[in-house]
Amino acid sequence: MTSKCPRCFRTLTQDLFAWECTGTCQPLPDAEASANAGTQVLSRPLVKMQRPHDNRRWIAPASVPCPKCGRSGREVCPYCHYALLPHWRATQTVCVALAGARATGKTIYLAILIKELEEMFSYNHLSLGFADPKSRSIYEEIYERPLYEARGIPRATNPAADQDAYQRDPIILNMGVLRNGPAMLVIRDVAGEDLENPPPDERYLGYFERADTVLFLFDPSAVNDVRDLLTDYLPKEAHQPGDPERVLEVLLRIMGVSLVPIGMVVSKFDTMQALAWVEDQQWSQIMANAGAAFARDPGINAWSYDPVDGDLLHEEVRSLLNKLNAQRFVNTLASANQRSAREYRFFAVSALGDHVIGDKLHPRGIAPFRCLDPIRWVLARRGIA
Repeated sequence: MTSKCPRCFRTLTQDLFAWECTGTCQPLPDAEASANAGTQVLSRPLVKMQRPHDNRRWIAPASVPCPKCGRSGREVCPYCHYALLPHWRATQTVCVALAGARATGKTIYLAILIKELEEMFSYNHLSLGFADPKSRSIYEEIYERPLYEARGIPRATNPAADQDAYQRDPIILNMGVLRNGPAMLVIRDVAGEDLENPPPDERYLGYFERADTVLFLFDPSAVNDVRDLLTDYLPKEAHQPGDPERVLEVLLRIMGVSLVPIGMVVSKFDTMQALAWVEDQQWSQIMANAGAAFARDPGINAWSYDPVDGDLLHEEVRSLLNKLNAQRFVNTLASANQRSAREYRFFAVSALGDHVIGDKLHPRGIAPFRCLDPIRWVLARRGIA
């Protein structure tokens, strides 16, 4: 069973532990925590404890008193000092990092994904819930209410804004007891601007090279050929997507030679599906193929990842990217794979099912398409589902 810190994604071993004071001691700037969070973090006094080298049977205490005020401490990650939930080390964790250029649709995708996961778990007689009040609050305030209650679009992320500090925290979902015991799904988002123009100190982005999987969202409307074909379909006021090629280059540099697999997710796939109705005969024939994997959705009924369907979709999306003159993305991933034997897989999703009208949902509402595929793949790779 592998447990990782939900913020820095470092593996938590039985050799190093840390506790933070919960008493009245004055919080002070914490350089380690700040470097891993990407923003200033204040911490109360910390106590670290390492397993004695000559005692393999040593068991860490449940808590350690603060050396200053004597109050019991709460366990935190020994590397980034993020507060761990009770019994965290006894829980297997699946850590997913989202990446993509600005205006790619990561925020909307995450909002829809969690709803879809809840329905999938419920359909399969399982329960999915938020592991802590902070995760629930982040989801409800930033993702759920703007989309499902206000029927609008969650605001674009802005790393320079103080209110976007929520991006420094993960969303932690309790998946209950699965195949190998209690399991948590940890999802971390990052502003596209942070990857397009990374700050001088990139240490807080290091969690990408320690994730279980990185999902890279790519907006097809960023390709000029697609925008030209769909001039009448794409909303005129749509935000111009960021540079996905630049973001992918930065992401791969940060990940280095790690073996963390990458899911290349073509987001807003309704944009591609609309090509079935354009005057370009070749594109209309391709996208009108009812037998293609990209034309069907396994839905919430499916629990396990279907590798046959997944392989077919993978090759179809790869071919579509080539047809879009986006071969450079395929080549970049293939080159990175050759250097580090890193696995990568292509997906196609549409969170909303149709384009937005201004800052509001389309009158037809929300119709998610294949949003669960990437997470099913992640869980299957970890042997959890």
